[in-house]
Amino acid sequence: MKKFYILAAIITILYMARGAVIDLMHPPRDIADNAIDTLVQDTTRVQILPQNRELYLGVEDELIICLAYVEEFRAQSYWDGGVWTIGYGSTIHIDGSRVRSGETISMLDAQKHVRSHLRKYVFPYIDKYVQRPLSRQEILGTSMFIYNIGAGNFRKSDFLQAVNEGQPPVECARRMTEFTRASGRFAPGLLKREWVQGAIYCGYLTPFDLLDFTPGGLYNFGVDEYYQSTTRSWDGYYNPKYSPEDIKDFRIKSASSKLKVFDII
Repeated sequence: MKKFYILAAIITILYMARGAVIDLMHPPRDIADNAIDTLVQDTTRVQILPQNRELYLGVEDELIICLAYVEEFRAQSYWDGGVWTIGYGSTIHIDGSRVRSGETISMLDAQKHVRSHLRKYVFPYIDKYVQRPLSRQEILGTSMFIYNIGAGNFRKSDFLQAVNEGQPPVECARRMTEFTRASGRFAPGLLKREWVQGAIYCGYLTPFDLLDFTPGGLYNFGVDEYYQSTTRSWDGYYNPKYSPEDIKDFRIKSASSKLKVFDII
């Protein structure tokens, strides 16, 4: 029995050491610093390329569906991650002012906020940093990713590197999981959101699949339902479950008989 405890202790130490090595090689990224602050002065120079304008405008409605699912809709401003937020996750008004306590917004105005944000802080940075053509589903997943972590973090992300290298879609989705912390703390909700963003990017889910889902319902499931392990792989990323069975199971569990994403857009 004593040998068993000694062996168990050795295994535990080795496992912890392995985790420490992974953290040293590839520390988890924190999305605490919002890229809007660091890039807002660059918006006069960063513009949507003319040849992409029609394509971007064509996906805005689909992105509103996606963001309504992951952000839900809040008519009153609320404190979230160290910043006041309103509507579909907006922290800045169309005029550039910060969202403050005690504000209210309609769904229509909230959608206008999303469109403004996409045109100022998302689409131009896809044009600036992505070095290859993207499919419609890749634009959707990439836009969701930038909307979540900010353009400054996107610019330095392993996901962007994988996209530019032409890595397979699932590998690009894995790289989204580089970001596991918000405001200095591990955020399981962030990992769940990254699974959805990756599923959209890979084409396993479409915005129209989300219309019948419960708004914010993705946060009701455990991390183990999204990833092969609740710990990072040897290279620092999480391995998403994207088998046909996993996607089918997610659709079944996410379907709503009450409030749906369709009802909040």
